[in-house]
Amino acid sequence: MSRVEPVPGHRQYLPLVQGATLIEWTGTGLFLAVSTIYFVKVAHLSTSSVGTGLTIGGAVAVASAVPIARLAGRFGPKPVLIGVMLLRALATVGYLRVDGWWSFLLVVAVIAVTEQSSPPLVQSYVGARAPESLRAKVMAVQRTVVNLGISLGGLIAGLALGSGAPEAFRPLLIGGAVAYVAVAAVYATARREEEAATAAAGSARVTDLLKDRRLLGFTAYNAMVSLWMPVLNVAFPLWLVTGTDVPERFVGILYAVNTVLCIALQYPLNRCYGTTRRAWLSYAASALLLSCGALAFAAAPGLGAREALLVFGAAVVLLTFAELLQVGASWTLSFDLAPEQARSAYLVLFNTSRTVANRVAGPVLMTGVVLALGTAGWIALAGVLLLGALVPFVILRSGDTTGGRARSSAARRTVTPR
Repeated sequence: MSRVEPVPGHRQYLPLVQGATLIEWTGTGLFLAVSTIYFVKVAHLSTSSVGTGLTIGGAVAVASAVPIARLAGRFGPKPVLIGVMLLRALATVGYLRVDGWWSFLLVVAVIAVTEQSSPPLVQSYVGARAPESLRAKVMAVQRTVVNLGISLGGLIAGLALGSGAPEAFRPLLIGGAVAYVAVAAVYATARREEEAATAAAGSARVTDLLKDRRLLGFTAYNAMVSLWMPVLNVAFPLWLVTGTDVPERFVGILYAVNTVLCIALQYPLNRCYGTTRRAWLSYAASALLLSCGALAFAAAPGLGAREALLVFGAAVVLLTFAELLQVGASWTLSFDLAPEQARSAYLVLFNTSRTVANRVAGPVLMTGVVLALGTAGWIALAGVLLLGALVPFVILRSGDTTGGRARSSAARRTVTPR
């Protein structure tokens, strides 16, 4: 009688994936919160040049998605992820050599490419290892670990920079680079996972990916619902400071509320988006919550400082739940969209939606439209998001809710056997 191999459970791969995730995002957190200070005070760049460089870097990352997708489709997620981590380590050390805008642009573009590539490659790696019923749970735990890592790295950075000396940035950058090398080493030594992870790899033709209307449409829709990122990171703090009498110190407190809620609720909420139907409904709820949050921001300037603070707090809570539901739903539906033989390529291309929302279009939309128009801008944003909340119901009503499964014949045409 042939031996039946047990189906891998989460305890068999969680230590590796989540351990690597904790190392990676602790390294990221070391520099994330203080990066703008470094660019301005140490690298001596203007705030406008920093903003322009970050936007261009995001655009480069979006353009790089196609070749990264091809590499991931050909070789599988593991070797590409190792290469991405090593390149990220090199670019992080490169920050120490920045002596002008062009060198800054080069480094920030490489960082943007690697930051965009890492999450979908990890997701693809999980998809190759985890049974379908557990994928959302694994990714929920993974994102909880991401937030823990960022918080831990930020805490270490805060302690290290307490002296205010420019030299304090050097160990943070070196520490981040060491963390990325360690992550590469963790995945490189994971022999048991290699067979399963590589088995899911196929050589997807990128031209066919770009012709996949479901993939492109879903990517565009996810970018719209991902606007919680520039709202939270760009518009919210600027609006609080310029549009109300709420003291600036509450920006950090409200960010802490967001972080704590994300850590506490991401895993418990995984049942909300564990199936295709629930994931679409989570998208609808996320867009609706974002719309309500935008209306709350619109109302804040007409209130006193205390009342405005309460409204800002409510808006941040709404944004947080929108974030949790959107991120979770994107895992389920992107897994469903991607044929198994080309999962890595599909996920890498799909992840450009986050980069577009957070780095390319989002900041410009927030500063050039929403904040420029003030209250009217927030109301207009709320209206667009409200319309976006209707899209999942249209899709559910049409019955065309699946991606990869519904296109099994098309998937066979778009994947060239290795």
